[in-house]
Amino acid sequence: MDRHLFLASKRAAVSFAPDPVTGALRPWLAPGGTGNVVAEQAGVLDVTWIASADTDDDHRAARENPNGLSLRLRSGRDIRVRLLRHDRETFDVVQNFMTAQLMWAANNYGWDRWTTPTFGAETYTALERFTEFTEDFAGALLADSADVADPVYLVHDYQLVGVPARLRAVRATAPILLFVHIPWPSPDYWRILPRALRVGLLEGMLPATTIGFFAERWCRNFLDCVADLIPDADVDRNAGVIRWRGRRTGVRTMPLGYSPRALDADHPRLPAGIAEWAGDAPLVVHSGRTDPMKNAERAVRAFVSAHRRDPRVRSSRMLVRMNPNRLYVEANADYVRRVEYTIAEANAELGPDTVRLHCDNEVEHTIGCFRRADVLIFNSTVDGQNLSTFEAPLVNERDADVILSEMCGAAEILAPVCRTINPFDLVEQADALIAALTASSAERAAAAERRRKVAEPWTLEAWVRTQLERLDADHRDD
Repeated sequence: MDRHLFLASKRAAVSFAPDPVTGALRPWLAPGGTGNVVAEQAGVLDVTWIASADTDDDHRAARENPNGLSLRLRSGRDIRVRLLRHDRETFDVVQNFMTAQLMWAANNYGWDRWTTPTFGAETYTALERFTEFTEDFAGALLADSADVADPVYLVHDYQLVGVPARLRAVRATAPILLFVHIPWPSPDYWRILPRALRVGLLEGMLPATTIGFFAERWCRNFLDCVADLIPDADVDRNAGVIRWRGRRTGVRTMPLGYSPRALDADHPRLPAGIAEWAGDAPLVVHSGRTDPMKNAERAVRAFVSAHRRDPRVRSSRMLVRMNPNRLYVEANADYVRRVEYTIAEANAELGPDTVRLHCDNEVEHTIGCFRRADVLIFNSTVDGQNLSTFEAPLVNERDADVILSEMCGAAEILAPVCRTINPFDLVEQADALIAALTASSAERAAAAERRRKVAEPWTLEAWVRTQLERLDADHRDD
């Protein structure tokens, strides 16, 4: 596209803290997540990226640098980021309630429907704040593009689903991409939300030219939601096209695997004490954020079951590698407590320190654990994609077997070259662990080579190119 590009996402890959000696603000690059993916995209496209200021120091950095800040990513790419200073109360409601508890739970099947959720007046207040938050982003994008004849808007993730409608009201013919990085639920589950949310959020999205997801199943669910809840929408499921109020929207699958430059730039190392603890024993590694959907508790229970059933695997150890995330959300804090309890139970049965938990946000530690693993287990109950499933086989040095949940978006690409399991079935997971831990060296090597070949094409650069190509095609057809 020979046009000016404008890029936005809520979550930034950077936060700021003062230097302890000089007091000057210094950027701190957070690991993983949507922020890093979009940051890398900003580097590929050489555009300024708009994101939210979070902490007091972020607000200070935004005040001191109203035109944006430059920084270098782990990949070596240089980017420019401009942080939006939202009203503090608005941001708090959006961060801690609207997105962290309402929308995240709705999209990731976080409610049991027996006891949760219950929606009261605070939900409708949060929706009002969400509207203000949406206006902040739309206003910033429109202001930045005011003097541009043919802008292209790239809007990323679920916190900004209301932005396309605001952009379209001013820029009637502009190409707008909305990419949702998390799963999309079935229509019956989306119906749990109050009518104002479930319909309003969809109507905020539909003015986009292209709506992207990582996996075909999330596209299908989204198309079904629109067909079920927007009566005047014409949904062509086979073509992935929605026609609504005179506009055409393409709903597209655009998988992402990994950033080659980011992986090459890392300096992997095991956390302190892990090498000595693991020794040369077969090591099972479970990796994920401190989020209940990552399902470490069932992985540990399946590991215990495998030890009970097959003496050949009893020399193996297990490392649960966690990245702390949103521990202010009670569900996340409770998840960590449950995993800790399950590990204590496992060690009481299998022997002290057979299973270990390690929790920090050092990317080098995560990659180091991926390299050392003999078996990698990614058993999320649901996951928009799970990039680690692509990254880990590419950096692993021991022909590690990979156990993958069929509910990860990544399974649509990697299932044929992984041991794919039902994340709720402990027997199936234990079977997969036994098979992985007892496979011959030749079997492991051949399987690892197949996985690398399947994973390698799904680079960040290819993903960015696909976004622009799909957006261009949908814009031409509109």
